[in-house]
Formats: sequence, C-alpha cells, structure tokens
Amino acid sequence: MKSIAGTVRHRHPSLLNLLIGAIIALLLLFSLGIFTIQVLQARDALVDRQRGEINNLAQSLSLSLVPAVRQGDWTSARVLLQSVCDGGAVSRIRLESADGEHSVLVEHARPAAAPGWFRSLVPISQISARRMLAGGWMQMGEVRVEADEGLAYAQLWELTRQLLLWMLLGMGVAIVIAVVCLRQLLAPLSRLAARLEEMQLQGFETSLTTSRFRELNGITGAVNRLGSRLNAQFEAQAEQVVRLQRLAERDEVSRLGNRAYLVRAMDDWLAAPVGGSAMIIRIHQLEVIYREEGFAARDTAIRAIGDYLAGVRIDEEALMAARLSAHEFALILPDLTEQARDRQVEEILDRIDDIVDANPLALERIHHARAGVVPREPGLGRMTLLSAADNALREADEQGRRWIVTQRVSALDERGRNEWRQVIETALAQRHYHFVAQSVVMNDGSEFHQEVYIRLDESGQEHLASAFMPVARQFRIADRVDQCVLDWLAGWPRLPEYRLALNLSMDTLTGEESLTHVIQWLEQRPRWAALLDLEVNGEVVVRHRERVEQLFRSVRRLGTRVGIDRFGRNLQAMPSLIRLRPDYIKIDQTFFVRDNVNAEFLHSLCIAVHQLDTRVIVTRVESEEHRERIVELGADGFQGYLTPSQPLLPGGRDS
Repeated sequence: MKSIAGTVRHRHPSLLNLLIGAIIALLLLFSLGIFTIQVLQARDALVDRQRGEINNLAQSLSLSLVPAVRQGDWTSARVLLQSVCDGGAVSRIRLESADGEHSVLVEHARPAAAPGWFRSLVPISQISARRMLAGGWMQMGEVRVEADEGLAYAQLWELTRQLLLWMLLGMGVAIVIAVVCLRQLLAPLSRLAARLEEMQLQGFETSLTTSRFRELNGITGAVNRLGSRLNAQFEAQAEQVVRLQRLAERDEVSRLGNRAYLVRAMDDWLAAPVGGSAMIIRIHQLEVIYREEGFAARDTAIRAIGDYLAGVRIDEEALMAARLSAHEFALILPDLTEQARDRQVEEILDRIDDIVDANPLALERIHHARAGVVPREPGLGRMTLLSAADNALREADEQGRRWIVTQRVSALDERGRNEWRQVIETALAQRHYHFVAQSVVMNDGSEFHQEVYIRLDESGQEHLASAFMPVARQFRIADRVDQCVLDWLAGWPRLPEYRLALNLSMDTLTGEESLTHVIQWLEQRPRWAALLDLEVNGEVVVRHRERVEQLFRSVRRLGTRVGIDRFGRNLQAMPSLIRLRPDYIKIDQTFFVRDNVNAEFLHSLCIAVHQLDTRVIVTRVESEEHRERIVELGADGFQGYLTPSQPLLPGGRDS
C-alpha cells in the first residue's frame, strides 16, 4: 500500500532579505571602491611629499658637508649626518669621498607601524636622492639619502584605519535606515500576503483594505475583484446543487423530502454511529378532507403539516422528515431517552391533530394522527426499520392507540443507558480497547489516509462505535473517547509512514477545555500534526460553525489537514464551505449509487466542492461498480468494503 509522507514545505527567500542583501552588496562594492581610491591617492600624496623632502634634505646636506669634507673632518661630517638621520624621515645616509678612501654610513631603524599584509597590499617604492659635493671646479664627494618607508606606512595605516572605521559606521547607519525604510515600504505588501494566505484558508468574504501606495492598490483591487468573482461563482454553483437536490428529493406539496430523500437520509443515518428512532405517521383526516373539500384543501393541510415538521427542533437539531404517500409521513427522531421520546411523539401528534382538525373548538381532542416508532438497533437495515414501523402503525390503528413503540430485539440494547455508561467508563479507565484503521484510496491508487476507529473490549466481546457512541454522546463523555485516542497515539514508539484521520466528536468541539487540549496536543507534537487529518461531522458544522472554524484555522497552520464527514446530510453545511475551506469532504455512497437520482446534481456537487480545492471522498463503497460510478461523477477517492479495516498497532499496522 502506498503511503503519503508529510507535506513538504519549500522555503522561499524573503523579498526584504534579498533587498537588504543587495543594498549591503552595493554599499560594500561602492565603499571598497572609494576606500581603495582614497588609500591609493593618500599613498601617492605621501610619496610625492616624501620625495620632495628627501630631495631638499639631500641638497642641504650637499652644501653643509662641503667645509668638513674639504678639511677632512670626517668626524664632524658623521655627527652632522647622525643628527639629520635622527631627526628626519630618513633611514640611511651615505657619504663617500671622491677618491673613495673615506666613507661614512649612518642608518636609523624604526619599528614597523603597519602590519606586514598591509605593506604587501599597498607597496611604497624606495625613495632616495643623490647629490655631489662640489668644491669649486672639483668634486669632493657624494651624499646619498634614502627615505624611511616606515613613517609613510604609519601615516597611511592610520589613515586607512580611520577610513575603514567611518566606512563601517556609514554602512551600518545606511543599512539600518534601509531596513527601516524597506520595512515601512514592504509592510503593506507583507500584510497583503498574510491576508491572501488567510483568505485562502478562510475564504474571500471580506475585502482587503486599500493601501496608500499606488502599485499595491492595483494588486489589492485585483485580489478583491477575484475574491468577489470566486464567491459569486461558488454561490451560484452551490445554489445549483441545492436546486438540483430539491428537484430530485423534494415533495412539492409538503416541501419536505420525498421517498428518494428518505432512502438517502436513512442510509446515512444508519451508517453513522448515532442513535435515534424511525417513525411513520398516518393521518386519516387528510382522506376525509380530500373527500369533503377536494384536492386544494388537502394540499393546504399537507403543506401546513410540512411547514410544521420542517420547523421542529430537538436539541437544536432539525428533524429529518419525508412524505411517503397522500396521508403518511416518515420521521427520524434523534437519540432521546424513552420519556423524552414519548413526550416528543405526543407533541408532534397533537400539533398535527390541531392542523387537520375540522372543529378546533371541540371540547374533546379527536386523535386524527397515529404513529409507529422503531428505536434504532445495531444490525437493522432500512427496509427492516420501515417495515417494523409500518407494523407498529397498523397495530396502533387496530388497538386504537395513538402510537406504539416496538420492543427492542437486540441483547445489547436491552441494557439500560446507565449500564452502557458504566461499560464505557470502565473500558476507558482500564484501557480495555483497541483500534482499527480503514484506508481512503484515491482514484490513482494512492492512499490518502487511514481513518482510526475505536473498539471497546468487554469480557472477550467487542463493541463497535455504533453501539456505544450514542450513549457516550448522551452523557457528554464522547470527548473522553477522543482524548483516549490522542493519549494512545502519544505513546507510539515511532511515527507511522502514512497519515491517520481522527473524527472528533461534538463534545470535543463544544467544550472549551477539550478543544484547547486538542490544539495544544498538536502544537506540542509538530511531527504528529503533520501526519494527522482531523474530521468533524456535517451536523457539527451546521450547529457550531464558529468552533469548527476556530479548530480548522488553528490546526492548519501546524500542517494538519481538515475535513468534513457525513457532508451530504441535507447539504446544510454547503454555505459554510467557502469559509471553512476543508481539504476534503466525505459523502456517503447513497448519494452516488442510486439510479433514480439525476447525475447532474451529483456532478454539480463535485464541481462546486472542487472550486475550493477540496477533495470529494465517497464512503461505504461496496463494489467495483459503485467505485466506477463515483469516478464518473467526479469524486476523487473512496472508502468502504473495498478497503477493509485492519488492526492498528503502535508504530504502524505491521508493528
């Protein structure tokens, strides 16, 4: 199986650093040029001045030494030469008589004031002067004076140090000024880039503020126009998806879902690890209204019933409702206690009775609506549930009762919810659980990630998430299950070579402490953050979009990918996509494999999602035929029975 490594982020050079580097290079180049010119000019000036001084000194000595040489007083001549050598920039003076019999040499060595590398880098030629001692028409001798280069080097070295100091100081000041100015100039561009990156993650709903720089205003305006165009394009595509869904799954009279919608909604509900009940309502009074008042009156009553059912909210969650026939409706109730469920059923039936009652002022309430209710149990399919609900409804008619709830047949569900809670808490506390993973495979055969599922162990019996997660949600301990998964991953001896996906519960999203813990867990483990995909369910997005947005914004900066699971349920999360910008969404295969659903609707859904650079993954794919169909309609990958779950061990599947 192919694995996907963490996303490699290429580091691009900073424009500010490049500009500062270029400025430093130019300043250094110009400064070195000016420095070299100044040093060479100073050297030439020192050489010219020293040459003039040596020539003048040689001329003076040639005149001063004539009396001593004429008298043969070579001692006086030496004293004179010694005094001149000690007091001037002279390194050597030689006096020779014309006949060559007498010679006086005076030398004066001074310590080097400049380093050797500097003397070799800036050479100064040897300066000397020669003069003849003339006594009338006769030459009495010759004096030769050689300049001391050390004095010139000392002066030149001191000048070089001063120039170098001021050059470095000037470059430092210039660089500081350049950095400050460039930061001021590039700050709008940096803010623009940061805003563009934020808009890429969160959408283009807000416009960029204008800049005081003309060039940046053009970029800002172009980005705002592009964002508006993308928003309009996505909104138009989303509206088309909703419109096509209504055409395919909406009953025009009641404005509820039709049978096609009920099939998809029930399959999606049964595929998720949630509880609840299926309910069929029969309203005999609708037939009476039709016989006595005609189609229009009956349709008006049906529309009123549909408006009521569409507006019912249980724990801030809308009912899934559909019209089955002229006088029957089907509902999916959320997970409730038996007492709360019975109260809700009675309230719904009372309200429907009020809508269809021909004499609302009657002293006694007449029961026109009856219902059959079937609690969801593990292993029950859609047809079994609907058949059981229909049988319960028939029994209610025969026995004259308003509703009947079928008895549970699963041994697991015979347990009370408090007993289930104890099983969950014991398993979590004693770590009696294990994990499996199911791969998501893309159309090209590569593995997108592996979704992690938890299983509870009880005396050798394995409990699937669909059996205990509804209870965990009811008692608000589902976040402890998520925490259990994170703690287990933190103890792995080594990181896997593939990505893992975690589906976070609503309790984790709604709890401030639990949500903060998830974000901090990823911040403290950046290598794990780069290997994880975090998912939330579509109903969580609808009910708590701000919390989901906070999670997505925080973890994406750490390299974590984000996704939305069970996205197709009523498509209510569609408007949120443009702000959430998930990396992928997961849709149940019931969306794609039904022959009676318009393929244009499914294709439009994929196109709209792809506009946000989001992948479409289809879950519960059962056959190769289903896989081929989802590829034709534009999905990017699949998950299901073609990729069975495998045990997940610390360090990887094959540990």
